[in-house]
Amino acid sequence: GENVMQSISLTQTSHRRFNGWALTTVSALALAATAMTAPANAQQPAAQSAQEDLGEVIVTGSRIIREGYEAPTPLTVVDAGAIETSPTSNVADFLNTMPVFAGSAAPGNSQSAISPGSAGVNNLNLRSLGTVRTLVLLDGQRSVGSLLTGTVDISGFPQQLIQRVDVVTGGASAVYGSDAVAGVVNFVIDKQFTGVKGEISGGVTSYGDDENYRIALSAGFPFAGGRGHVLLSGEQVYKAGVIDGTPRPWNTTSIGIMNNPAYTATNGQPRQLLLDHVGMSNATHGGVITNCFLASGAAVPGGCPFKGTAFGEGGTPYAMVYGDLVSDPNMRGGDWQANDVRYSRANSLDPSESRQNVYTRFSYDISDNFSVFGSLSWGSNYVEQNCCNIFMPGNAPPVYSDNPFLAPELRARMTALGISRLQLGTFNYDLPTYGATNRRIINRNVVGANGSFDAFSSEWKWDAYFQNGFSRNSVKATPLPNASKFAQAIDAVRDANGRIVCRSTLTNPTNGCVPWNIFGTGVNSDAGRAYLLGTAYQYEHIEQNVFGATVGGEPFSNWAGPVSLSFSAEHRTESAKGIVDPVSQATGWFAGNYKPLNGKYSVTEGALETIVPLAKDTAFADAWDLNAAVRFTDYSTSGFVTTWKVGTTYTPIPDAKLRVTRSRDIRAPNLLDLYSGGSASQLTLPDDPFCRPPNQIAGAICTPTYRGYVVGNTQLKPEKANTTGVGIVLQPGFAPGLSFSVDYWMIDVKDAIATPSAVNIVNLCYQGQQSYCALINRVGGSITEIFMPPVNLAVQKARGLDLEGSYRIAAEDLVDGFAGNIMLHGNATLYFKNYTNNGLSTPTDTAGQNAGGTPPDWRFTATLSYSLDPITASLTGRAVSAGVYNNSWITCTTGCPTSTIDNQTINDNHIAGAFYMDASFAYKFALGEDASAEAFFNVRNIANRDPAQVGYTVPYLNAVTNYSLYDGLGRVFRAGVRFKM
Repeated sequence: GENVMQSISLTQTSHRRFNGWALTTVSALALAATAMTAPANAQQPAAQSAQEDLGEVIVTGSRIIREGYEAPTPLTVVDAGAIETSPTSNVADFLNTMPVFAGSAAPGNSQSAISPGSAGVNNLNLRSLGTVRTLVLLDGQRSVGSLLTGTVDISGFPQQLIQRVDVVTGGASAVYGSDAVAGVVNFVIDKQFTGVKGEISGGVTSYGDDENYRIALSAGFPFAGGRGHVLLSGEQVYKAGVIDGTPRPWNTTSIGIMNNPAYTATNGQPRQLLLDHVGMSNATHGGVITNCFLASGAAVPGGCPFKGTAFGEGGTPYAMVYGDLVSDPNMRGGDWQANDVRYSRANSLDPSESRQNVYTRFSYDISDNFSVFGSLSWGSNYVEQNCCNIFMPGNAPPVYSDNPFLAPELRARMTALGISRLQLGTFNYDLPTYGATNRRIINRNVVGANGSFDAFSSEWKWDAYFQNGFSRNSVKATPLPNASKFAQAIDAVRDANGRIVCRSTLTNPTNGCVPWNIFGTGVNSDAGRAYLLGTAYQYEHIEQNVFGATVGGEPFSNWAGPVSLSFSAEHRTESAKGIVDPVSQATGWFAGNYKPLNGKYSVTEGALETIVPLAKDTAFADAWDLNAAVRFTDYSTSGFVTTWKVGTTYTPIPDAKLRVTRSRDIRAPNLLDLYSGGSASQLTLPDDPFCRPPNQIAGAICTPTYRGYVVGNTQLKPEKANTTGVGIVLQPGFAPGLSFSVDYWMIDVKDAIATPSAVNIVNLCYQGQQSYCALINRVGGSITEIFMPPVNLAVQKARGLDLEGSYRIAAEDLVDGFAGNIMLHGNATLYFKNYTNNGLSTPTDTAGQNAGGTPPDWRFTATLSYSLDPITASLTGRAVSAGVYNNSWITCTTGCPTSTIDNQTINDNHIAGAFYMDASFAYKFALGEDASAEAFFNVRNIANRDPAQVGYTVPYLNAVTNYSLYDGLGRVFRAGVRFKM
């Protein structure tokens, strides 16, 4: 309860596009922050009064730990009390409200990540530079990745024993190793916890869904006269989820982006239109005819006379009503609502989850300066969620005129007109929605020792450990139709006895094919579904072995104090192997189509870090320290690389501290980058330029559905980043309890590993670069496959400003006779730039684009708390700035310039911001002399604010919002009891 205000930290910042409102808001925030913030690199005592000094702190932004030192690299500390006030059952959900995180992977925003196999994980993303550039540690040690990218699913950590979370926002590769380009998130376990504590809690939304509960129990006890200590912890979490679509009122307007059918290069109209009531023009639940062809294969002169004939319940034909604006695959109006699938049949609003964690730790002091320790942990996480319908927008396999499921009158007209086949678009509502059912089991085993010894007339401390961790992943996409079986099943005919059979059965009577009626809903049998449907699966074993050791001390002193040194070494191996089902291996499923990955690499590292005091209690400096580190790294796959860091903190007066850092950081290619076998995703290309003159390919579809394959590249080299940070921390003596920090940061990554998008590849092929044409496969002129290997081409640049502050005061200092303590805490990140240049397309700056996983212009959180034993209450505000779909788009309604690939014109490029309020209330009561309990009640999104509406060009795939930025569930209640004895 007292710890409710411990901090959530600074994130990436904003961008150059400010309107007057945004400037006013940012200015107001900066002023407010001076009345409400905590230093970004100090953990404050929880129950401290406003009149007390901050006192000595221990900071972990460095391998060197010393009291009273504040690291030059900004560090935010989040303690267990702050996490407990969140109305969530997962620490990841709480951390992702911190402005420093943007674009993190979470179960709630990975519904479509079926083919990559990453649905259901919680991977943190600092600075919006990608989850692979955020290093996650447990007690300062690496943990095995949950995915082939090496990213760690933090759901597997023993959450009840987390004492605090240290968020180091800045380059830290020289101190901690590869992947720390954006920073480090270190989860620190309370290794000396003694007693028993537990929690029983549950939650539900105000819509009566997404019911969940959490049961956790932990114990710690000393033995052997206090020389040994044992920790035990277990947790069971269940969440029912909201599986069937997104049943929320805000998801019924079907806002979407479509091409303007009236656009020409010279008529001044925008090329794209953001509109309400956008639905599919070339697919319905039960199918719609989109085209037809003569026996010669040519299109019917004058157009297909059956276009727009749709099929409903029982196969009944009807005329689909087109909207007033039609530009395949979308239309505005007409039967948009009847064709919509997002409310009840598309992506899950929230996946269901069942998670179990078990953790135990043992330590024993063999002597006063030699201890051994070991820990075992096991975690299981099962996630189930829906993704998509079996969507075939205008590209279902052809249906021929002899198909017995055709209505007789339709067949007769086809015969009379010489039409031999029909093209349909359908959502296949007689087939179930497919999704992911993924189980990940993570084992982490650590043994080690630590101690101290005397050398050079000073005490040295050392630590060494070995970790073996492995993740066993069962990744499944189900229920999926087999693509070749589907094509055979809908190609039905009558045999010599008049029975409806598959055409393929005429020549192969034992192939087991069951005919499938593509015309309408409620027209097929369970036998047909059993024949078509199956499960794409991938079983992975990812293993990590780490030997690590650190030794540090203060071998000598200079004029300003002791000089600290730390030496560390590490050897790590990463390996993975997997198997997939035979159909996936042959790319035979509609989606999924996993490919096995088998590969390994090793890395050996050595590092040196030092802290050198330059001045102490002088006329020009209260304190001045220099911090430097260098790391030498040798990769088995990509060779030798050096990283380094130099930083300084200068305290001219006790009230103010300046800090500056400069570092070289790296990220080496991971197992997926190097060895991916070609995971396949079913995607839709927004625009194939080869479907139009002058380079038109016969049969090319303008918006084709294709399979995209991300394949490995063993020639990749490590990314290199230069990181600079400049900041100030203010703790004015005239205002006890007030602290404030501002940090400007800039990160420049070169040789960044990036995968060219399908759009990049197609456009470069269109421009005549044949090497990219070789990555595209076409059948009948239409794109069916695109291969996308990662390359060291990209340049990334990120710029931002972090603000954090707190103000702690006794209530009686504000109102005479008013008891208790008040604290105001806030933090914000302004994103000035998030620039990427992959060398293949026009460079982009995505800061302020609110449509995807990129950062908004700014985010902030602010919490006001009040505590008076036994009551604690808090109110938190969370805000996201308004943004745009794309910074390079031009907004106009008339007089528009000619739209280009790089600068598309659109009628409305705006996405609204959001402000949410959360509340927490807790009441403590005694259970006995040494036992207590706390009843708590939390509410997230008190006002039940709808998320900002975000439209997409493929409305059948996405709910009309962005779950990475906005709350989609609505108001969420959580209540429970915690106890300790």
